[in-house]
Amino acid sequence: MNFLPRRVQYLLLLTIGLWCLQGLFRLLFWGLLSELPITAQSHLLKAFWVGLRFDLRVSLLAALVTLPWLFLPRFSAVNYLLLRRLLGYWFGFILITILVMYVFDAGHYLYLNKRIDASIVRFSSDIAISTSMMWQSYPVIQICIGTAVIWILGYWFHQQLLLPLLKKEKTHRRWYSNCIHIIVIGGLFLLILLGRWSLVPLRWNHAFFNGNAQVAALGLNPFIWIYDTARFSNTTATKEDLEPYFGTLSYLLGATFPSESKSASKLDRWDTPTAPVVDALKAPPNVVVVFMESLGASHIGAYGNRLNPTPNIDTLIKQSRWYPHFNVPARSTAKSVFTSITGIPDVSAIKTATRNPYMTHQRSVINSFVQHQKHYMLGGSAGWANMSALVHNSIKGVSLYEEKYWNSPIVDVWGISDYSLFSEASTILSQAKEPFFGYIQTAANHEPYTIADDNSGFKEQQRSNNELKSNGFTSLAQYNAVRLLDHNIGAMFDQFKRHNLYDNTIFVLFSDHQASSVKVQHLPEYIFQFGIAELPVPLIIHSPAMVTPEIDNTFGSLPDLLPTIAGLFPQPYLNTTLGRDLAWAKGRDLPAYGFVQDSRTSVAVNGKQIASINHITGQIVSADIDKQGVAHITTKANPMVAAAKAYYLAAQYLLKANVVKPQN
Repeated sequence: MNFLPRRVQYLLLLTIGLWCLQGLFRLLFWGLLSELPITAQSHLLKAFWVGLRFDLRVSLLAALVTLPWLFLPRFSAVNYLLLRRLLGYWFGFILITILVMYVFDAGHYLYLNKRIDASIVRFSSDIAISTSMMWQSYPVIQICIGTAVIWILGYWFHQQLLLPLLKKEKTHRRWYSNCIHIIVIGGLFLLILLGRWSLVPLRWNHAFFNGNAQVAALGLNPFIWIYDTARFSNTTATKEDLEPYFGTLSYLLGATFPSESKSASKLDRWDTPTAPVVDALKAPPNVVVVFMESLGASHIGAYGNRLNPTPNIDTLIKQSRWYPHFNVPARSTAKSVFTSITGIPDVSAIKTATRNPYMTHQRSVINSFVQHQKHYMLGGSAGWANMSALVHNSIKGVSLYEEKYWNSPIVDVWGISDYSLFSEASTILSQAKEPFFGYIQTAANHEPYTIADDNSGFKEQQRSNNELKSNGFTSLAQYNAVRLLDHNIGAMFDQFKRHNLYDNTIFVLFSDHQASSVKVQHLPEYIFQFGIAELPVPLIIHSPAMVTPEIDNTFGSLPDLLPTIAGLFPQPYLNTTLGRDLAWAKGRDLPAYGFVQDSRTSVAVNGKQIASINHITGQIVSADIDKQGVAHITTKANPMVAAAKAYYLAAQYLLKANVVKPQN
């Protein structure tokens, strides 16, 4: 390379070195973090090649950050030892930035099964909780030592092999030779930055070429993905934007829109239950909503999981009204908390709606339960994700219980154990003035998967790695955490029976999301084809005295939760949500809604048809679903496209239109 100028040699070798480092991290991601097979399948090789080109772009940009030390007239690192030393320190900063980014990227993927993106800023608002969770879930000290070792090796490589290039004697060349160098090197750098032989540069959507989120993850680069997702706008839809979809929304929700209501929202309506189970002449029963952390469909025996992880829930399902085709709109605990209280899908692009102080005072169907005392209970801090503001501002007269109110010891970053939470919650509710509406949020089925010494009687089990993987579990700890949650659900009913609260209570159980997107044979193929494998969750309504056990195959999503609960009672109620009573929807083949935040894609599915629309690129994919649950792409758009678009725009609109001013 002596025919090249010293500075160009340095930049090229620095780029290649950083590229090799990122390529190594990509291989480690594929082999250690991703669930993808390490085989030479064409789609995997294509994704890996897309990722390598992203890595090369980032490597070149990182190398170009050193330009101020190289091209200042006369005062550059080629002429002065001091500036070369400073350049070495500057490289050390660049290297540690890259290493830290990949460490956080790996942790983020292990936590949420997706590459790090701009939404990472949401954790900064809960820095103490986020730090505690990382400390308790990951070997932080070992990671820091490993990172330091790699940094030292990289710094040594730069000092011994790259910086000496700048000390070489200057080679005098003719002017035309310099011009050729500038044109060739400039063209090479431009091609690297473009990433492909085209005027259209390599973009994030090239990683999403086959619709599989895990394959796309193999092709993403954390630096570029953060930059791209940060540019996704959080636009707000207006009533005018909704006008073309009022007919679709009227069909989906069983009302006439736009509403003539004088409120800010044009989607308000009064709903009269079509199939109530509560006797209007008797005192209303209690309602207890149980939020089951990370318990998705693939980890439940009733859906086909062969490891029998949920015997108590499986038995409960047989005694209850079970909706097996239920899902949450987005894979996020905070988003599901928001949607379960407001009935609005949280389609925020970066931060969750709970973290937006202008969106926490929402109207809620819970407030239609005017005779019920309201209680919200969780084992940890309600300050997480600004949740306390949403609960206090949206549920009138609510009593919020969090970790500082419990007598039981705190076992990890998420507060007291679920067993202790159920025990203390049932005691408090037994002393409450009936009727009451209780919302109990569990947390133990979540990293660091703590199994507390709380005298619950739970015993761990051993399973082989092959058994765990084929049944959708990423680790033995996750498997036992699911079993622990199931064990505690069984204990909860025992405690409510002990306090004589069981017979006069309607129990509603749901989950916030699936814990992983690992492909399993006992769930339909279309959820993996359309990237919504983390969204299917159970909805169980249990009350032997009032609710007849049945399997209801109506498709529904989390916005339907509160209208469905309100529909169990005979009184009309104000519905300001994007949800409907699933008893009303039964037999109508209406779709459920999902939102894939990674790619900003809306999905609507009713079991016979499915469609997605990407809100950044505008790409639309429609498919028919066969009896085996496989989606077959069609060239003609189906009705699910309009449903997906209508839900998305209406959710954007309601995030602000459903807000009411705080009462003085």
